[in-house]
Amino acid sequence: MKTAIVVLGAPNEPDGRLSVIAKARCDKAYAVFRDHQHASLLCTGGFGSFNKSAYPHGELTKRYLVKQGIPVSRFLAHAPSRFTFEDATLAQPILDRAEIKKVLLVSSEFHIERVHYVFRHIMPLMEFECVPAVTPLPAEELALLRAHEQQAMLREEQNILSYKKAAL
Repeated sequence: MKTAIVVLGAPNEPDGRLSVIAKARCDKAYAVFRDHQHASLLCTGGFGSFNKSAYPHGELTKRYLVKQGIPVSRFLAHAPSRFTFEDATLAQPILDRAEIKKVLLVSSEFHIERVHYVFRHIMPLMEFECVPAVTPLPAEELALLRAHEQQAMLREEQNILSYKKAAL
């Protein structure tokens, strides 16, 4: 079964340095790749408040992963998304063209539930496995991120409803 590891975007610095959140996701993706070396990789993230650098976030994470030892040939095109819903909608045609049947979703532990919710609604026939990365932040910062996720999930539910209505 053709498999892909999808690495969800996270903030980076204006000079392109990845945040600890982004590095944790990449490090988890690298660990997953070591166990699935025939998998393709798809990195998400374009430009937005999370990325003011000169390069799409997906390219920055790809560079990081290549430096870790993943061959450039294993990468699919990146999805130049601005938020989680776009991660899924822009990744779908890339995964379809590559005839991917199973996706290993890599994101932070505080974000993975929303990622899975969105991806499974956008690609209901795809097999998904969630692989959460542990985020090395203080508990109070993680609490703020979890609170944000609760609000963001409400927005995603509306995005999914609108998406499904538009598809009809």
